[in-house]
Amino acid sequence: MRERKNLFSQDTFVSGGDDDLVIREAATIRCGLKPLLEAHGKSKVLSRKSIGIGRDKHNGVIVADPLVSKFHAIITFRKGEAFIKDTGSTNGTFVNDQRLPTNRTQLLKDQDLVVVGTTRLTIRY
Repeated sequence: MRERKNLFSQDTFVSGGDDDLVIREAATIRCGLKPLLEAHGKSKVLSRKSIGIGRDKHNGVIVADPLVSKFHAIITFRKGEAFIKDTGSTNGTFVNDQRLPTNRTQLLKDQDLVVVGTTRLTIRY
């Protein structure tokens, strides 16, 4: 029987570079002209168009949470506003304790709390 490895162990997780920031438990996404991810005393500039949220290393927001899907949700930025969409995740995406319907986009407001798995993302404008 093959031993199962943790996705985020040093053996299996391949970083895309120094600017990767893997989220554990909580982070803040600052929206605006230059979207920014802040967590664990570090920050990372995000794409101005859209960012994926999930366990896979190809997401803009990489989450080390086994309850998060590889490609869990996506945040898009339009005209200075942020919108979130659950992309068919197994455990759902929640905004202020309300589960988002799959593939339906919702506007994010200042102080909104997005929860994926057990990880909390606070939205700030």
